[in-house]
Amino acid sequence: MSDAVAPWPYVLDSLTKKAKEWSLMNGLEKKNEFEIAKHVMEHKTLRSYLLEWLESCISVSGKKSTADSLKYRTQGNNAFKRHHDSASLSLYNDCIRYAPPGSEELALGLANRSAVLFHMKRFMECAIDAEKALSLPYPKKLRSKLMLRQSRCYLQLGNWEKCESILNLAEKNLLDQPSYNCDSINDVKQEVLSILSEVNEKRKNTTVPSAKQTAEECLPTLLCGTNSTFPSVSSALELRYADTKGRFVITNQDVKQGDVLFIEKPYAFVVLPDHYKDHCHHCTKVLVAPIPCPNCVDVLFCGNVCETAALSSYHHWECGGMSLMSAVGVAHLGLRIILATGPPSQVLHKADTTSQHSQADGINCLQDPYSAVHSLVPHIKDMSLDDIFQYTATAELLALYLVHKTDYFKKDTKSLKVESDVLTEVCGLLLRHIAQLVCNAHAITKVDCEKSLPEFSDGRANTVIAESQQRIATAIYPSASMMNHSCDPNIINSFFNEILIVKASRDILKGEEVFNCYGPHFQRMGTAERQAALQAQYFFYCDCTACVTNPGESFDPVQERLWALRCSSCSGPLLNEAPGREPAGSKVLKNELPNSHLMVCDGCGSHQPISSLVGDAFSALSLFRKGCEEMDKGDMQIALNNLNRCRELQERALYHGNKDLSATYDMLAKCYATLGNYSKSVEYLELMLPAIEEQYGANSIELANELQKLSDVMLCNVRTMETVPPKQILKNATQVVERGLSILSVHYGKWNQGWQDLDKKLQELKLMEEMATVQGKFSGTTT
Repeated sequence: MSDAVAPWPYVLDSLTKKAKEWSLMNGLEKKNEFEIAKHVMEHKTLRSYLLEWLESCISVSGKKSTADSLKYRTQGNNAFKRHHDSASLSLYNDCIRYAPPGSEELALGLANRSAVLFHMKRFMECAIDAEKALSLPYPKKLRSKLMLRQSRCYLQLGNWEKCESILNLAEKNLLDQPSYNCDSINDVKQEVLSILSEVNEKRKNTTVPSAKQTAEECLPTLLCGTNSTFPSVSSALELRYADTKGRFVITNQDVKQGDVLFIEKPYAFVVLPDHYKDHCHHCTKVLVAPIPCPNCVDVLFCGNVCETAALSSYHHWECGGMSLMSAVGVAHLGLRIILATGPPSQVLHKADTTSQHSQADGINCLQDPYSAVHSLVPHIKDMSLDDIFQYTATAELLALYLVHKTDYFKKDTKSLKVESDVLTEVCGLLLRHIAQLVCNAHAITKVDCEKSLPEFSDGRANTVIAESQQRIATAIYPSASMMNHSCDPNIINSFFNEILIVKASRDILKGEEVFNCYGPHFQRMGTAERQAALQAQYFFYCDCTACVTNPGESFDPVQERLWALRCSSCSGPLLNEAPGREPAGSKVLKNELPNSHLMVCDGCGSHQPISSLVGDAFSALSLFRKGCEEMDKGDMQIALNNLNRCRELQERALYHGNKDLSATYDMLAKCYATLGNYSKSVEYLELMLPAIEEQYGANSIELANELQKLSDVMLCNVRTMETVPPKQILKNATQVVERGLSILSVHYGKWNQGWQDLDKKLQELKLMEEMATVQGKFSGTTT
């Protein structure tokens, strides 16, 4: 958003102060959402502030522009000439975003993007772009050349008939263009003959490959089929109700690790602003050659199907207001819930029907998707007055947007009461949904891969991949929302585009409750920190096994091991003896520990002084920071010197599972990989594995992510060898990949990008092993 428009959170804080001066917040905690909305909306001064800010916000929304489109296309052309494919693709995407619909500028942008897509071997996307460009006012003198590119795409895709059909069109276009000179005509005809020759050759020598299984076809099925009363859920689960905890989910039979329990599409979701340009707004699919909204520059789709679906449901009301949507955060999803449900009369009717049921009856509400969302508890009465007011002001802002910037209310006036009453009711529903999302919004996450090294000239990855879970979108899943929280959950979530897939992460006995984790996990946060986070956002005290087992205020042995010092006798972790003391290692301030401070080894039970160990730990931490700074500057040799000195101190002072030691191994691995010393990088990544396994478990996703990274470096190592790699090195790499696949098969499946990446590596390694075997036979030696 433009610097000229005050950020919405800042505006809310300012309005909250004014609301207190106006006594507008008095008694809000005693009202329901509709009474709160009515009370706040009656304040005319507040409304004038909201309308003023709304106008400022909408005014900065980007608009279609031939000049901007041309600017990005020119920059894309320059990048393409320098063979910067990724940069040119991004710039051409921007060119297409800004190009007015139906314009020659749009046609030129699509045609240029098709060129870089062809160079990147994205043949289907290239062919589609060429088709779109040819359907627009693309210059006639350039059409034959574009058709030839399109025909080459279908040649590569094995669609001979389509290829020949396009070649015929290319020749016909020549005849329709008297302005072509003889050389140009001859060049095109020669190219046509060349491609036809290739088609005939491929027809003779190419076996038509069997159709590859699509990712959608790899999606799993629910254990025991779909539940008839609990949508998108396995028949092995049941929804129950208890006065003490509301609705919850239990098993009605034994469930095994890896069994699929939920496959649920969200009722609604919104892509986060940081990912507007790289994920489809209707299905979250990663975008390569996106289709822009014809009217705004912010919204992109993966194809015509998603574009049509979005425009026909919610986006025609959001279009032109994306600067507002990105400003209000999760409240955008509250609005999307309303818009996805339909016009006001339909929304209010469904809300009225659902509100007549108690939460105990809420089990029956799940059959209607909107009723399932509406029945979620908003917890308004548990919130602070400041939060209630800010959510209400945001709801009113969005309601005013619908009134003044869309036809949402105008198309439905005949079937509604007086508009002011309808507006208040819609504002009340917006408030309800925003409040629900505080506790029930679900992050759609995907693995983000950051490449740290360039690729080989033939396109094979020669990269060290740093993987992390990135939050792509925010969604509401009514059925999955029925699961209660545990800091030690027994399920794991994954996503195929916007579809949530829930698997059992361990065996669950018949009659046991199925638990999700709302964020605070016992392997990542101490008990006191988890309880504070859950109380602040979800308004409950957690009594899960992990919290009951260790109810202390700050002493948490699980977390303390992650920062433990090393026992000089058995190399085990040194821990505090009494509750209330801070963990050891870098989390302890050196000047807070007297020289006589003792800790006890969790392995052999011996008591040991720690002052010298703490001194080494802090000296190492200083060296680690220096090493990282030198890496950022690109001075790898100095970085290695500092990091290796750091490692020596840490290996003497820190327990092998200490996170500081793991961080040093990881940084050393990255440094050596950047220098091309992949075997040394592998060595340090392997040293990290026992610590990751101890912290998260032998079948954890965290371990699978480390194995993925290790396999990347192992592949870089064997790809850069001048001779056929030794069999033992290939065997080690294969074992790493197979172990990663085994873990991901339990938690995720073939539809998962991480699983697919590992499977490709496995096929490559098998081919290398076959080559090594053949090489050994010919040379008469073994490797």
